[in-house]
Amino acid sequence: MNETIESVLKQQEFWEKLTEEQQKLILKESRVISYETGEIVYSGARECLGGLLVLNGSLRTYLLSDEGKEVTIYRLREGDVCFLAASCILSAITFDVEIQAQGFTQVLLIPARILSTLTKENIYLENFMYKETARRFSDVVEALQQLMFLSLTQRIASFLLDEAAKNKTSSITMTHEEIAKIIGSAREAVSRILKQLAKQGYISLNRGEIKIEKREELYKLL
Repeated sequence: MNETIESVLKQQEFWEKLTEEQQKLILKESRVISYETGEIVYSGARECLGGLLVLNGSLRTYLLSDEGKEVTIYRLREGDVCFLAASCILSAITFDVEIQAQGFTQVLLIPARILSTLTKENIYLENFMYKETARRFSDVVEALQQLMFLSLTQRIASFLLDEAAKNKTSSITMTHEEIAKIIGSAREAVSRILKQLAKQGYISLNRGEIKIEKREELYKLL
């Protein structure tokens, strides 16, 4: 396990900017954590967690309103890094997010207390954390733009095409409920649009699976 942790950390661009002692501290304190499907990884209501490096699986990052409505702002996949779970040490971050595991997921956690210590000593690590966080804000803006300016049909078509492209397949293994949460809609509304797209022959529906049949037709909807 220690070899896995070291291998993953050495791939991060900040690693070579750390002193030998700082590297040893991160190696000693970082740990691999496993999460089951639907398990909450981080909540703004909980204590500060730390930096997350996704080893396998995926995480959904979303905003949660007082009324319980969820708006997904982005998702993290293998190789992605996220520091919003360490917002307590990023003074420019003034809002809380929720992070949930989608499927069995393993992450490498660099505890917040370690990051807090090292960012005071190493400006390169602090800059890396802010750069990665800023990169995620482009995803936030894109999610809000889709929510505000695209019809539900367009949002669903865009989601299906993006998923297919990222996973390099024409099949999306996901329930209507899961898609609804990700795009910020109601399950009934998502199911209605999916059935319409299936009736037109653009997609086919099976239990827990959606297959794109006519990719070019979905693109025309955007």
